[in-house]
Amino acid sequence: MQHVLESNSNVSGIPRRQRLVPMIFREYRNHFGLFWRVMFPVIIVSLVLNSAIFLFFKLRVPEAQWTFGTSQGVGARSLSTSETSQSSPKPTGVQSSVGFNGSSFDIGLLWLTMGPLALIIVHRHRGENVTSGEVWQQTRRKAGSILGACILMLLVVGGPFIILTLIMAGFIEFVIPDSPTGFPAPILFMLIAGVIAVYFLVKWSLCNQGIILENLSAISALRRSSELVQGRWGQFFGMYLLLTLGTMVFTTAVLSLTLLLFSVVSPEFMPLREVLQSGKFFGLFFGGRVQITLQSAPVWAIGVMVALNTLINAVLAPIWAILTTYLYMERAGIPEQEGLG
Repeated sequence: MQHVLESNSNVSGIPRRQRLVPMIFREYRNHFGLFWRVMFPVIIVSLVLNSAIFLFFKLRVPEAQWTFGTSQGVGARSLSTSETSQSSPKPTGVQSSVGFNGSSFDIGLLWLTMGPLALIIVHRHRGENVTSGEVWQQTRRKAGSILGACILMLLVVGGPFIILTLIMAGFIEFVIPDSPTGFPAPILFMLIAGVIAVYFLVKWSLCNQGIILENLSAISALRRSSELVQGRWGQFFGMYLLLTLGTMVFTTAVLSLTLLLFSVVSPEFMPLREVLQSGKFFGLFFGGRVQITLQSAPVWAIGVMVALNTLINAVLAPIWAILTTYLYMERAGIPEQEGLG
């Protein structure tokens, strides 16, 4: 099947935006098992790879500092030579902060499942049965185009941040001097780079569907996505923003409750209990962040957080696939089959 979708101007069967949320939950419920069978191989690879990375780091850098937080899950950093040589190392313990929780949803390897998930949604949308093996087989044929589109997006979206890195390193800071009000130029440039990145991420958010459903090349899929988003960029951005906020709230709730359980069963995490059982807990859902830094982290805690992050991403990946695929079908004019739903 060269083209899974055929263009059709009749869009009367596509769910209206006010029915979008119930539709997402309905589709998730109806195809839950098939979604997870598709994601299972990637979940296993992600678990093994991330566990191996953290275990290797713990064995190779025993003096590393480990952070467990309500936004990023678990992280580690190696102390610099100057820090390790100081008689009093960097203080550890609980830290609270406020800021945009941009790291709460890092889909990682599960981004690879967007193609087969989209195929499932479209096949079932048309009343056709399909297996996880069949959708992966169709996806593998288009792996080159998917990878090419990913590289092009990274170059365009990440380019401004690379320039920002050079500015902050002092190589070309003279190009954008500080403003008369004293507002730092790197921060101003970061805001501009962020706006550019968001613009193109929304503009090209349907490129995967173009590749997997219409057999387009990487460049053609980016152009197709731009055409479909044109005139509706603001609406797409609004839906993506709401879903992003929802994923942040979900991730924060799961990680906070997990860390609270850690504080009950392990003395290393006991300082977190006072914070997570206080009024600050509710502030975590409005931009607050809490993390604890440990000089030596238990291996079991690292493993639990790595597995939890992977499972959270697996829970959220089909939601993004359903939303973007239905938006693609709506804009492309793909009618819904009678009696489905």
